[in-house]
Amino acid sequence: MEKHNEVHYSASQSRYTHSRRQGDDAIFDIRIWGVDEVCHFTQYAKGTVYNLVSRGEIPFRKRGGGRRLVFIPSEVIQWFTAEL
Repeated sequence: MEKHNEVHYSASQSRYTHSRRQGDDAIFDIRIWGVDEVCHFTQYAKGTVYNLVSRGEIPFRKRGGGRRLVFIPSEVIQWFTAEL
C-alpha cells in the first residue's frame, strides 16, 4: 500500500505551523484546512475551489488580514456531503 505525505497544521500563538504525517486519514487530524487540503478531500482542482469561494458556495474564512483562505473541516465535510 502506498503512503502519502500529508501536511499537519496547528494553531500556535496565532501562527500556523505544519509537519509531515503519513496516511490517507491524516487530513482529518488537521483542525484548519487550507486550499490544498480542500482539494485533496473533494478531489477538485484549485481553480474550482477558488471559483466556489468567489461565488460564496463553499464555507470559508479569511485569515492574515483577509488574504489567506482557511476552511473548517467539519463545515467543508457537511457542505460536500450535502452537494452529493
